[in-house]
Amino acid sequence: MKVVRYTPEYQERWNLFLEQATNASFLFHRAFMDYHQARFMDHSLLIYEDHKLVALLPAHTEEQILCSHFGLSYGGIIHLPTLTLAQYLTIIEAIALHCKQLGIDALIINEIPSIYTKQTTNTLAFISHALQGGPPSVQLLSTLDFASPMQLNTNRKRMIQKGIKKGYTVKEDALATAFWQEILTPRLRDRYNTDPVHSLAEITQLMQAFPQSIKQVNVYTSTGKLAGGVTLFIHPQAVHLQYIAGTEEDNKNGALDLLIYTLLEQYQSTVRYFDFGSSHISPKQLNAGLLYWKESFGARSTPQYCYSFAVENLLQVRALID
Repeated sequence: MKVVRYTPEYQERWNLFLEQATNASFLFHRAFMDYHQARFMDHSLLIYEDHKLVALLPAHTEEQILCSHFGLSYGGIIHLPTLTLAQYLTIIEAIALHCKQLGIDALIINEIPSIYTKQTTNTLAFISHALQGGPPSVQLLSTLDFASPMQLNTNRKRMIQKGIKKGYTVKEDALATAFWQEILTPRLRDRYNTDPVHSLAEITQLMQAFPQSIKQVNVYTSTGKLAGGVTLFIHPQAVHLQYIAGTEEDNKNGALDLLIYTLLEQYQSTVRYFDFGSSHISPKQLNAGLLYWKESFGARSTPQYCYSFAVENLLQVRALID
């Protein structure tokens, strides 16, 4: 195995590999990763076996740690569907050797949730257990599986009907400008004293780069006033609610409930999962009200694991197969 650090000359090769990988996402496309390159010290890796590209690691460094990748919702080793466990372990070893040569002490892998992959695997869990890696941190995502019938609870049905009676309408918007300026940014500042992770300029740039994968859908009052909206990240396996917000009055009148129900009806025949995202207040505490709202649509918890490894431990990884 040969490990090569990413530079812009590998951009086309990197992006083409994503089309073949079993666990790729538009989040790993360089046009997406590089929009916030000034915030992170990129240290992405390409892994070759006998001159053939077999895996990628979207990553950056923080001090003496290689992280995959805090600027993305998830990361991990992106690989071909034909990759065997023995090859996977060899890749891990090669990455560990690369890290050791550069004086990097630890590797953090924010694993891709199973709902976003074509093939499921628990390889990292085995490696962590076998090499006595630190216990993984866990984030819970509220996800609805369209393979099971949607189970709306009574309160959600009532609020959806209320939204219908109030005359709300749902429409896709080619731009995120109105939602960002009139709804999302003011709500986040008022309630949490924070701003969206993406600026308006950034989300506009990303929507232009990925028009089929990032969409803005809004809900309007009977008089045409913007009441709320969602920004969707659309993947082959799942639709993810990246942002959701509405005015307080319209929320009480069922605007967001009708919006979400409309989206569930729209996407249930095109993807397997609808991902509402996490309801974490902190790594070890959940927002009960937000979690209840998501579960009232039929969503249930899916874990996302983040593993931490000492590089010295990972150098022993190939010994796991005798």
